[in-house]
Amino acid sequence: MTFIQQSSILHTVTLLTALLLMPVLAGSLNAQSVSSPEKPTPSPALLVGEKSGARMAIVNPETLEIVAQVPANPNPHEIATDGTYAYVSNSGASSITVIDLESQQQVEGIDMRPLSPTHGLWVAQGKLYFASEQSRAIGCYNPESGEIEWVLGTGQWASHMLMLDESANRIFATSMSPGSASIIERTDDGREWEITVIPTGPRAEGLDLSPDGRELWVTNVNESTISVIDTEAKQEVEKIPLPTNFSNRLKFTPDGRYVIVAELQGDRVLVLDAHTRKEVKRIDVGGGTEGIQMAPDGSRVFIAVSPENKVAVIDLDTLEVVGEIHGFINPDGMAWVP
Repeated sequence: MTFIQQSSILHTVTLLTALLLMPVLAGSLNAQSVSSPEKPTPSPALLVGEKSGARMAIVNPETLEIVAQVPANPNPHEIATDGTYAYVSNSGASSITVIDLESQQQVEGIDMRPLSPTHGLWVAQGKLYFASEQSRAIGCYNPESGEIEWVLGTGQWASHMLMLDESANRIFATSMSPGSASIIERTDDGREWEITVIPTGPRAEGLDLSPDGRELWVTNVNESTISVIDTEAKQEVEKIPLPTNFSNRLKFTPDGRYVIVAELQGDRVLVLDAHTRKEVKRIDVGGGTEGIQMAPDGSRVFIAVSPENKVAVIDLDTLEVVGEIHGFINPDGMAWVP
């Protein structure tokens, strides 16, 4: 297995074998007997992490009602779900919080030791993928076996966010320092992975893949830019300057028309045309923004207005705020339950 770094000079080094395909025992997901919740988890449901509230909220996205707020341990950041469980990363914690969505209760978490705390999470084909920042690694957890199936070193400091394409054969990850995106592809025999590291900009954080899979967009917080990466050529093809101060998340709309960009140190959400790269609109949401969640049908986008303890709802046809959900404490990461 090789680590391929893309910069002015391409070179190959061997990955640390201690981090390759290393099975690690982890906590199982056996729920305890609990009483039925007062209000059942709706379908669909919006899950919202509350960083300062140490909770995960379950929201009905049709009525905009908070159905339940479940203890999720201190400082929950990112959320992923397989529809049965919600997986929550907690900044600085040695485990991943697991919440049973039917009972709306915590079950046994996933012990990540000896890895460093995780941040980015993604569920694909029934497995949980994670980014472990100071371990400079990503990995895969199997909920059925209760084991971490493998861990792969990225060679990049602060492996922060990650996502997979629909085939689960390509993983995309960002690392904050000095700032890069990694494209991690399964080899033809399906047994190993190759990593191509693409320099982007300082404090690379948020990322999203275009619906056609051809472009990866990455926010570079410390220089207020977006790197546009051609996923076939595996190189940056454009850098978009942003009129913002702290944009650490972005999302494509499901139709691929727009890219929604958060701004934590302002009060507006930026809308870019995904094809021309030009600004379409700035939408006033009344405070700084972080987490972004698209409704899969492309009708609305939910945006965490963290300092104002609310989530704004924007209609993607009119690009207007059509609702707000209140009652959170510093909301951020979100996920969608079908």
